[in-house]
Amino acid sequence: MSRHRQVWKGYAVPEAERLGERVTERSEGSLGSAMVALTGARLASVVATFVAGVVAARLLDPAALGAAGVGLTVGWAVAIMANGGLNIAAIYFLGRRCDQRPAVVSYILMLAVGALGGSALITGIAAPVVGAVVLDQPAPGLFVAAGLIAVATIGYEVAGSLLLGLERRRAYILADVLRSLATLGLTAAVLGVVSRTAEGYVLATGLGVAVPALAALVAVRRVVGSLRPRFDRTFSREALRLGLAGQVGNVLTFLNLRLDLLLVPALLRLDLAGIYFVATRVSEVVGQASTAASSMLFPHVAAQADPRATATTERTSRLTLLATLGIAAALAVVSPLVLGWFFGAVYRRGTTALLLLLAAMLPLALSRILAADLKGRGRPGLVSMGTGVGAGLTVVADLVLIPLLGIEGAALASFVAYAGTAVVLLGCYRRVTGGRLLALLPGPADVVDLVRLVGGRLARGRLARRSASSHPPATRPQAPSHPQSPGGSA
Repeated sequence: MSRHRQVWKGYAVPEAERLGERVTERSEGSLGSAMVALTGARLASVVATFVAGVVAARLLDPAALGAAGVGLTVGWAVAIMANGGLNIAAIYFLGRRCDQRPAVVSYILMLAVGALGGSALITGIAAPVVGAVVLDQPAPGLFVAAGLIAVATIGYEVAGSLLLGLERRRAYILADVLRSLATLGLTAAVLGVVSRTAEGYVLATGLGVAVPALAALVAVRRVVGSLRPRFDRTFSREALRLGLAGQVGNVLTFLNLRLDLLLVPALLRLDLAGIYFVATRVSEVVGQASTAASSMLFPHVAAQADPRATATTERTSRLTLLATLGIAAALAVVSPLVLGWFFGAVYRRGTTALLLLLAAMLPLALSRILAADLKGRGRPGLVSMGTGVGAGLTVVADLVLIPLLGIEGAALASFVAYAGTAVVLLGCYRRVTGGRLLALLPGPADVVDLVRLVGGRLARGRLARRSASSHPPATRPQAPSHPQSPGGSA
């Protein structure tokens, strides 16, 4: 193979054997193993996030925790609205343009700079409106901290999507763990020493996201060699066309997941909002399997040779639903103890809401898998259509059920919205791929498959640790020095 260098859009790009063919030749383990690793990492991260929530619940009263939930929701909402679907575009184009990856990274980073400026503008516009409507008072400090969350979240999502698009799964997993550890440490430090307020909790969360965002960018730089942003009109047009089509779905998905955190304090009371906020954070433990699976499935589908292949999606769906069901059932059994022992007796009031939210995790998990598949096939508009139905159901159900049933009504509305989204995405998936819908649902054989997959991953981890301990540092094999070496992002 020739060793000459190609030039594309002003970049000297290494030959395909280094940035293209090596992507398929090298391996960091199977896709299933990577999903198990990321799920395990996220479950470990959830423990850290859970402890951070316990710290906040013990140091803040429910009303302050409810106000913090409003600030967090505003920050997350602004990040979703301002990022322009860059995470979708980054993964898709890095998967499709393997020999142009340094340039793609550079152009995505330039668009990210614009997204960061947009997030600051949107936060400034939204702050007085949300303060007046939801909190009945201005809260400038809370919304400054929310703005930090928006900026940090955009940075983390863009950097993380670049790592996934570059197939640096290990670095992505490490960044995910770092996010929760940093959030836990900073929550304890800020609330314990600096400011025992809702503003302090939101500020600590924003700083906890900023730390892994910077670490992920360092890992990206090790792969491509430069983080200098560059603008290209043609690429920007293509990236925004694809990204914004999917971003509509991301915004609507966010409404499905988080709108109730704004409507509960607006329609009920801040203390009930704090109790509901805790219930939603506990239920997120169950969602880690589906978020991990969808994170890995999207770039896999985008890069697969056969655009109509469905086997990986079907197996991923079955195993993810099975894992979600198992975790949800286990957590449901101990939910009253979890809320009472860890967060405090007042939070037992959220037990029924938590049980409903745990049930809602099943249709949500299926929706995430289908959305990842459709985005990987370049059909993010269909995802937006499905999540649009869910968002409409969220608004209607919340407005009807919250006044009638309180926080239990908010949880029931979530179940209705997630189920509606799943039904629509099932139809879209069937139309695009022709795949069998029953093949997405788990059966008895999948229990054995899941046990083998998890057991195999654990065995490989033990083998790797044993192998590493048997090689002294001086004799341990050295990784290649080129940017695409598997160890480059560790």
